Amino acid sequence: MPKDNQEELLNRFFKQLTGVTPTDITELRPHASERRIFRLTSSDTSIIGAINPIRRENDAFVSFAQYFFSRGLPVPEIYLYEPDYNLILEQDLGDETLFDLLAKERASAKSANDFPPAAEALYLKSLEFLPHFQIECAKDFDFSTCYPERDLLPGTFAGDCANFAKELVLRLLPDFDLAPLTKDFAELIAFLERADASNFVYRDFQSRNIMAVNGAPFFIDFQSGRRGALQYDVVSLLYQSSTKIPSESRARLVEHYIAEASKYTAIDRQLFYHYYSGFIIARMLQVLGVYGRQGLGAGKSYFTDSIPGALATLSNELNKSELPVSLPRIRDCVERLLAITDKKI
Repeated sequence: MPKDNQEELLNRFFKQLTGVTPTDITELRPHASERRIFRLTSSDTSIIGAINPIRRENDAFVSFAQYFFSRGLPVPEIYLYEPDYNLILEQDLGDETLFDLLAKERASAKSANDFPPAAEALYLKSLEFLPHFQIECAKDFDFSTCYPERDLLPGTFAGDCANFAKELVLRLLPDFDLAPLTKDFAELIAFLERADASNFVYRDFQSRNIMAVNGAPFFIDFQSGRRGALQYDVVSLLYQSSTKIPSESRARLVEHYIAEASKYTAIDRQLFYHYYSGFIIARMLQVLGVYGRQGLGAGKSYFTDSIPGALATLSNELNKSELPVSLPRIRDCVERLLAITDKKI
């Protein structure tokens, strides 16, 4: 749909909702998404408008948002959904994400490696809400509404592994033989399938999808949620490459999460950590596939700049002596990628 027609629709449905025409429509940056996001304002009203051509993804987002909102969770209120026009009008939560807050606090502290108290406090609050999404909401959650599939394993992870190979490995190492990697991918998936997978997984629980509103977290972009293991979301937040959370802070945060999750269900701490490194590896494979497609493929510098940090994190986990699953072929591939990253990127 042409931009002019989209803005005409935004005008039309904003007026239908509020009774007035917006005085300003500003397009916002959607990061990796194909959606177009707008802020619509009038003299005393500000609303976010989203237009996304993928109907089933819109259905999932609206369904999830309405369900979470009904459970009292801090998510944007859906004001209007017009599925035939792929258009959503929702609550405006402002511009500051947890990622932005962390960067601002670090700039004030004049150190990129510190973990400022204000940012850590919001991370702690976010991890306190996470088990409510994952455990409490999963009890009567309609997983049939998930898009594009219901479960994280095995299909989603298999796709993530394939994307890692296609979008990152072959872009950086075009002559690399992918066949040996398939055995390790299968080993990793088989290992992670043994973890409890009865919970809701947000799928992209990271600092750019958490809004900072008056010192409290609000949660967005959960439309990729599905059924899976608790560890995945914790890893997604704490191992986001661009946030560079110190290892001792990560350790405190994951222990805080386990304590909070234990209020909702019995958590076997030893078993939780048994699978934890495997989910770090799985998450890094997933994001590196995205970084390859959006960075090396589409030329978006933010994603390209994130590749070395994610590779370093992946290498660190693959080289741990206590790793409970053997993945020598992935490890060797990652070492080759690390060796050429500075030259290729």
